Parts: sequence; structure tokens; C-alpha cells
Amino acid sequence: MKTKLIFLLIGLWIYVSPVVGQDVRLNVKEGTKMTVSGTSTLHDWVCTVNEVRGFVLVKTGLLSEEKIKKSDKVLEVNITVTVKSIISERGSTMDGKTWKALKSEEHPNIKFKLTSAKIKPLTDNTFLVDTKGNLIIAGIKREIEMRVEGKRVDASTMLFEGKQKINMKDYDMEPPSALFGTIETGEEVEIAFELIVGKE
Repeated sequence: MKTKLIFLLIGLWIYVSPVVGQDVRLNVKEGTKMTVSGTSTLHDWVCTVNEVRGFVLVKTGLLSEEKIKKSDKVLEVNITVTVKSIISERGSTMDGKTWKALKSEEHPNIKFKLTSAKIKPLTDNTFLVDTKGNLIIAGIKREIEMRVEGKRVDASTMLFEGKQKINMKDYDMEPPSALFGTIETGEEVEIAFELIVGKE
């Protein structure tokens, strides 16, 4: 009888264990927001990013547990931005200069890929993530560190918010200028995002 019970427990463990700790892919969803902002010698400016795609891979516990723990994991982040979807409030002339600075013809996408992430719980449903990853802009790859705020919206959806300043010179980019160089854009820009990801 004991032998049968042992085999029954082993069989149950084998059946259940693949589900426990399973990885969950969360795709970028509608409602995601991203902007690129900066300064110039004339005025500050903001561009809206209209095409963001990709996914976040997490351990099941980050979605299903009652309380988020330090041991929960963000395993992978893979995000792609279409350069020509970056649209300025200043009109098409600014758009063309932005795309040229980003070398959109040779490198039509901006990409980010996570290399490491460490979670710090804040409340039952919110947390911080200290991340490292590779950011590729205009064909140049640089490692960046970024602190991101995470929130479990429900059992299938998460929200990640963050900001990151970058220097265009680090990516071999020439800051856009206008009116024969009399208006110059600052080298530093800030990328801000509200990334909504969820199950299909």
C-alpha cells in the first residue's frame, strides 16, 4: 500500500510540476505609451512613439501569487520601436530631421533586450525592477541600467513604467538642427514609457 501511495505522489508531482513556475509570455498591448523629449536653443520638444512591439517573459508567480516576492522573476524583455513611427508635435520637418539623426534608412528600428533584472517588492501588487540591458540605436549597441516600476494589473496584465536619459553622441548621432544651424537640439534626450503587456 505504501509503495502504491509513493508512486501516486510521484505521478502527481510530475503532473503538477511543469505548471508550477511556468514561464509566461506577455505581449505589448494597446494602450502602451512612449515619448522622446529634449531641449533646443529655441524650445523644448516632445515626440510620440506610435509603434512599439515586443514581449516580457515572467515567471508565473509574478502574475498568480497573492503577494509579489523578491524571488519572483522578470526573465526576458525584448522591445522594438519603429523609428518612422516617432512623430513630433512640431510637424513633418522635425520628423524628417529626427529620422535622419536616427539613421532610419539603414537602421529602421530601435531595440532593447534585457540582460538582467532584480525585483524589489513595494506592495502586494507593485514592485521596482533594477534592470540592465542592451539598447541599440542607429545601429550602435550600448549597455544601460534602468530602474522600472512594475504593477500587476490583473492575472493576465502588467504595467511597466520608466524613464531613461541618453546622450545622442553615445550612439554616434548628430543632434538635429534647423534654420541653417541657428536652432540646435541638445545632445541629451529622455525616453519615457508606460508599457502595458498581457496574455493573448
